[in-house]
Amino acid sequence: MKILGVEHIGIAVESLAQQGPFWEHILNLPCTDVEEVEKQGVKTAFYEAGDDKIELLESLYPDSSVAKFIQRRGPGIHHICFEVEDIQKAVRKLKEAQ
Repeated sequence: MKILGVEHIGIAVESLAQQGPFWEHILNLPCTDVEEVEKQGVKTAFYEAGDDKIELLESLYPDSSVAKFIQRRGPGIHHICFEVEDIQKAVRKLKEAQ
């Protein structure tokens, strides 16, 4: 498995409306996409930081994985997404390593 770099860092937040202005106006990172991912129970906002991205994740439901994460740990880094050369090969290798 060859990791090419960090695709994005996901940060769980309680409110995109409250946290978004910090990223966009204080840090001057443009918001490039906002989307509701119903299947995962989240609303996401992506901010570009040069070649990298920050993804803010707000829970849509009190029982979503992001809501549970915030309840247990508080807002903060939820995940790091790596860009890989071959996703199928990477998935196989990770499954074999379990």
